[in-house]
Amino acid sequence: MKKYIQRIFTNFSTAAILSFICSLIVCSILSYVIIYNGLKVERLQAEQVIMEKTYRISTVISRLLYKTNSLSAMIIQSGGSTDEFDRLAPLIANEPAIFNILLAPDGIVTKAYPMTDNGDAFIGWNFFEESTGSIEAVTARETGRMVLAGPFISIQGSELLTGRLPVYINTDTERNKFWGLVSIGISFPDVLYEVDLEALRLKGFSYELWRINPDTNEKQVILSSYEHPYTSSQFIEKSVSLFNTEWHLKIWPIRRWYNYPHNILLLLADFVLCLLVLFVMQNNYELKRVKSSLENIARTDPLTGIFNRRHFMDLLHMSLEKARRFNRNDGYIILFDLDKFKNINDTYGHQTGDKVLIETAVRINAIIRPYDLFARYGGEEFILYASEIDKNNVIAMVERLRLSLCDHEFIFDKLSFTVTSSFGIAPIIDHDVKKAISCADKALYTAKNRGRNRTVFEDEQKTPVL
Repeated sequence: MKKYIQRIFTNFSTAAILSFICSLIVCSILSYVIIYNGLKVERLQAEQVIMEKTYRISTVISRLLYKTNSLSAMIIQSGGSTDEFDRLAPLIANEPAIFNILLAPDGIVTKAYPMTDNGDAFIGWNFFEESTGSIEAVTARETGRMVLAGPFISIQGSELLTGRLPVYINTDTERNKFWGLVSIGISFPDVLYEVDLEALRLKGFSYELWRINPDTNEKQVILSSYEHPYTSSQFIEKSVSLFNTEWHLKIWPIRRWYNYPHNILLLLADFVLCLLVLFVMQNNYELKRVKSSLENIARTDPLTGIFNRRHFMDLLHMSLEKARRFNRNDGYIILFDLDKFKNINDTYGHQTGDKVLIETAVRINAIIRPYDLFARYGGEEFILYASEIDKNNVIAMVERLRLSLCDHEFIFDKLSFTVTSSFGIAPIIDHDVKKAISCADKALYTAKNRGRNRTVFEDEQKTPVL
């Protein structure tokens, strides 16, 4: 069955193959259009989703950071006093995502809320001297605008986003004098719970939120839903402008097009349809080919590929009938076998013995004429029918055959040995094949008794042994 299937897929007719290719092209185009349109719909959904999420990120973070405006207004109205901080801070820090609120006159933290949880650690912190976030502090002082810093790990080990708003006051001697910074810390990624980025996974998308870290000037992945970066070009990315910095949200489908069952079913249906076209076109051709193959199996030897004994006899009778009609010489029967072949099997194994038989057939075929009949007679014994040739020439030809075997070593892998062969020749007289084969067999037997590796010619006149 396996060989039959292999023959089917390697011996299609030209018409069947062309029909299959044409139907495959048409079905592939239709499938591509359907799958491509599906991917376009998915991309449109992704664009809608990413616009919604980037807007939510900007809105949520901005709303929390702008709470510093109340502290800034307090300081400005009081002329730089921080007395109202303890009263106002709890009102501002009324959302779970707010980690702390800091007042930093001249950039040095003097007040913090809440003091019980995290305030003590920040007292005395100099925003302009410490490495983490110092760039943002300087930017806030120089631009006079709110600056976003982070996310980074705080001195308490928490991951934070901080908004730093510069405060300027008017004094008796100077207008818009830099007073210091008002800072609000937001727990990260808790602040994004309201954005609900994890909902992207439910909609079939992975995501990556990243920025360029101002301290290292390298890409920093802020938040992601994967273990390893995804490098495919099938993604959508949108930037989120947050004060002085820019974040980027990138999303892509978790599943590829081939992960959708309906796409796979579509391709399978297309392929099955193409196969049906192929097999319908192939059917008549295949029946003829199988018939021819069976006939070939019936007439050849499965090991050596030359004719088997039965087909040889059929062809021999046909050749003799043709010779009789044209009043030609009936020809000669040559029987030969390999000397002491059993020793080869016993010494080197039956697989090596099979290789010797195959190589023998190859060597003989290389010498005999195209119209000579050659077959495996049985075991290590072979038979030849030579027509349109006289006695001297047939003896000379057989001698060439014998020398082609004994004068050239048989080499298989690391094995190397010589093989001799004995030949018996007999003429066919009055179309009597049976008698000719019997005489050739006697001649072969004589060659064996005379020491092997020789040729013997035998006829009714008892021609001497050669």
